[in-house]
Amino acid sequence: MHWARIVRADELKAAREALESEQSYGIVITGARDIGKGAFQTALVRSLAPDLYAQTLRSTRVGTETPYGALAPFLARLPDEALENPAATMRGIMETLTADAAGRPAVIALETPGGLDELSTATLVNLMITNTAKVIVVATRTSDLPQDFHWMLTEGRIREIPLDLLPEERTEAVIGEVLGGIVPRTVARMLHAMAHGNPELLYRIVGDFLQSGQLRATDGVWTLAEDAETTRSREIDDVVRTRVERETPEVQTVIEALACARRLPLEQLARVFGVEVISTMDEAGLIAVEEGERHSVALSDPVMEEVVRGWLSVPRRRELRSLLIGNSEPPLETLGVVELLGYAAWTRECQAVLPTEHAIAAAHASLRLHDPHFALDCLEGVSRAKATWATVQRLRAGAYLALGLPVQAHALLEQVTEEEIAALSPIDFALFVETLAMVKRATPGREREITALFEDSRARLLVNAELGGAPEPETQRARGILDLAEFSDAAYRGRFASVYDRLENAAAGVPGGDDELRLRAGCLLMQAQVMVGREDEALATLHRVSSELAGPAGTPRVRQEFVTRAFDTLLFNGHWRQCLALVRSAGYETVPSLRVSGAHYEFAAGLALVFAGRGSDALSPLLAAIAQLEQGNVRATLGCAYAATAFAFAQQGDSAAARSYLDRLEGWSAPTSYTLHASMEFCADMARRWIGERGASARLVDAAQEDIAAERWTMAGIRLVGATVETGNEELALLEEVCSHRQGALAELGRRLARGTRLRDLTDLVAASDLAAGLELDTLESRCTAVALDIARDTGDVRSARILQARLDRLTGLVEVLPVVPQSLGPLLTAREREVAVLAARGESNRTIADEMGLSVRTVEGHLYQVFSKLGITSRSELAGLL
Repeated sequence: MHWARIVRADELKAAREALESEQSYGIVITGARDIGKGAFQTALVRSLAPDLYAQTLRSTRVGTETPYGALAPFLARLPDEALENPAATMRGIMETLTADAAGRPAVIALETPGGLDELSTATLVNLMITNTAKVIVVATRTSDLPQDFHWMLTEGRIREIPLDLLPEERTEAVIGEVLGGIVPRTVARMLHAMAHGNPELLYRIVGDFLQSGQLRATDGVWTLAEDAETTRSREIDDVVRTRVERETPEVQTVIEALACARRLPLEQLARVFGVEVISTMDEAGLIAVEEGERHSVALSDPVMEEVVRGWLSVPRRRELRSLLIGNSEPPLETLGVVELLGYAAWTRECQAVLPTEHAIAAAHASLRLHDPHFALDCLEGVSRAKATWATVQRLRAGAYLALGLPVQAHALLEQVTEEEIAALSPIDFALFVETLAMVKRATPGREREITALFEDSRARLLVNAELGGAPEPETQRARGILDLAEFSDAAYRGRFASVYDRLENAAAGVPGGDDELRLRAGCLLMQAQVMVGREDEALATLHRVSSELAGPAGTPRVRQEFVTRAFDTLLFNGHWRQCLALVRSAGYETVPSLRVSGAHYEFAAGLALVFAGRGSDALSPLLAAIAQLEQGNVRATLGCAYAATAFAFAQQGDSAAARSYLDRLEGWSAPTSYTLHASMEFCADMARRWIGERGASARLVDAAQEDIAAERWTMAGIRLVGATVETGNEELALLEEVCSHRQGALAELGRRLARGTRLRDLTDLVAASDLAAGLELDTLESRCTAVALDIARDTGDVRSARILQARLDRLTGLVEVLPVVPQSLGPLLTAREREVAVLAARGESNRTIADEMGLSVRTVEGHLYQVFSKLGITSRSELAGLL
C-alpha cells in the first residue's frame, strides 16, 4: 500500500477531497484492467482510517443475479423481520451501518467487476442520498456503472478518479523516492519501458530485480545489470493466463499470433481468422488498429503480448507462422519497420534463419534503433554469398563497434575478400569504407591506416566510373559518402580547418543533390564552425539543419548526428540550458537503445552542468553515467566523465573527492575524439587548478597554444579563460587576441574579461559580468564581479563598489566556491541594515518596516541613513538595483 501512496499521491489527494466535500456522494475509480485500481482503493480506505468508518464489499457475477448480492455481509447480520420486505431490509442495512460507524462518517468501498443487482443498487443510492454513507466504486469505465449512478456523475455528486499509465517523468520521481540514493535517468527510463508505464507491473519488476540482484546500488548509485530482463512474476503470468483463457479458442489463437508477430496487417488477419473474430476483439479492446494505409494491428496490452509470447513453445510458434505466412516469405516492400523487426524476431524465435535480404534489412533497422544485439541476432546463420557478404560483415562490424568491441569489428571486416568487395555497388562500397574507417579509429594502432584507405577508395571509385560500371548519380552519392567519412575523420582528430572549405560546399549542396548527405554535412559544419571561432555561424547552421529534420531527408542517421554535433555547438557557445533540453529530447525510449546510449546522455547532461559551474547539480548525472559506463565495454566517454566529476567536486570545494577521480583518470586510456579529449583535458586541468595543484594553469596555456596552431580558436579561448585566473598580463593579452578571432557572446565575454583585467578597466569587467549573467554562467560572473569590485574600491568609486558588492553577495549564495575572492574590503552593510534595506527596496514604508521588525520608526530612519551613506545613494528608488 506504501507503493500506491507514492505512485498515486495526486489521485489519492483528489479522492480524499471529493469524499470530504459535503456535496459529494462518493467517487468512482476507473482505469484499465491490471492498472492497480484495487491497490489504490485499499490505500485510500486505509488513509481514511480512523476518522472514517469503511466497509469493503465486493460484487461478483453471481451477485448480479442474487438480490442484495453485493450487500451480503450486511444481510447476514440482519434479524429475520428485517428481511420481510425491501423497505425493512434497506432500513436494517442503514441502521447496521450507522451502528458500526459509531458516530463517524461512513464509506462503502465496492469493487464491481460483474455489476450490481437492482436491490443492491437501490440500497446504495438510498445510503448516498440520505447521507448515511458515501461510496468508493471501482470500475473499468464509468459506463459500467448502474444507470442510477449516471445522473450523480452528470451533476458532479460522484467524482471520477481516473487511473492512467504513468508518464515517464512520474516513473523517474517514483523510482527515486522508493530507492533513494542516485537513480540514473537511464535506469528509470528502462524500468518505465519494461513496465510500459503500468505502476503495478513496475512494482513487480522492481521487486523482482531487487530480489535477483539485477538492480543494485554501488557507491550510492543504482544500476541495472547489462543482461537484466523482465523475469515476469508468477502473479502477472496468472493474471494474463486467466484473461486469455476467458476468451474463445479463436480469439486465443489470434492473441498468440499477434504476440509472436508483434504487428500484422488488418487485411491479413481478417483473411486468416475471419472478420467476425477480429471485430469481436476490437470491440473488447483486445487489439489496437493503427491509422494509415496498412491498418496494422497489434495487441492493445503490451504486457499480455510479452507474457503470451513467453509461454509459447517453439513448435507452436512455427505452427502459427505457417498459418499466417505459409512457406513463403513476405516481400520486403510490404513490411514497415515495426513489421519487419517483428517478422525477424518471430523467425529467430522459431529457431530459423532469416533470408539474407530480410536479415540485412532487419539488422540495418536495428542499428538505427540502437539495438546492436538484435542486429547480430538477425544476421546469425546467414550464408556467405559473394554479392552480399561484405554488407553482412559491415553490419556485424557496426554492431560490435556499438558494443565497444572494435578489435572484433576489425577482424570481421578483414575477413571480407577482394572479390566480395568488388561485387559491391559504389554506394555499398562507400558505406563499407566508412564503417572500416570508424573501426580503425577506435582500434588502437590502426588510425594511421585511414588516410591511405580514403586515397585508395577514391581511386577505386574513379576507375570504376571511367569503366562505366555504375550510373553517374550512384557514383556521385558514393563520392559524397566518402567525403563525409573523410570529414568525420578530420573532426574526430580535431582538424576542422583542413576540411572547412570542402565541408562548407558539401553543406550548401547542389540542385538535385542528395539532401540526406547535405544535412549530414551541415551537422559536421556546425561543429567545425563552433571550433574554428565562427560561433554565430554555427548557431545559424544549427537552426537551418533543425528546420529540415522533420522532412524526408531527416533520417535516423541525420537526427543522431544532429544531436551529437548540436550538443558541441551549444556547449561551446555557452548555451548549457539548451544542451540539457537537447539531451532530454534525444528520444531514446526502448530498452535496447537506453542500454547502449543512455549512459552517454547522462554524461552529456553532467558535462553541460559542470561547464556552467554548477558542480552540485552535475554530480548526480555524472556519477550515474560513470556507474553505467564502468559496467560496459564502451570506454571512450569514461575518461571525460572522470575528469568532469573531479571538476564538479572541485567546484564544491571537495579536494579529496576531486583527487580521487583524477586518480581514476590516470588509470584510464581509450581512443577518443578531439572534442571529447579536449573537454576531458580542460575539466581535469580546471579541477587541478581549483584545488591548488601547481602547474595546472601552465598546462591550460600549453594546450591553448596547440589549439591556436590548429586554428581551434574557441577551445583555445575557453582554456585561457580558465588559465588566466592565476596567470599574468601576457596570457591575458593572448586571450584577448584569441577572442578577436571568434564570434558570439562567449567570445565577447572573454575579450572584455581579458582587457578589463589587464588594463583594470571597470567598464569592460562590468560588461563581462553582464554577458556572463545573460548566459547564466554564475561562476564566471562572480569572477568578473570580484575583479571589478577590487578595482572600484582601489579607485575610490564608492557607488560602483556598492553595486558590485551587492551583486557578489547574491552570487555567493549561488556559487559554492568563488574562483576569485576580492582582495580589498570596503565598508559592508550590517545584517540589520541589509534587512531594512531589502524591505525598503520592496517599497515598504518606514512605519511598515518598523512594525515588521519590531523597531521604532526613528531607528529605521537611522538604519536607512547608514545604508544610503555606505552605498552612495540618495533615494529609496536606487535600492532596487543594488539589492
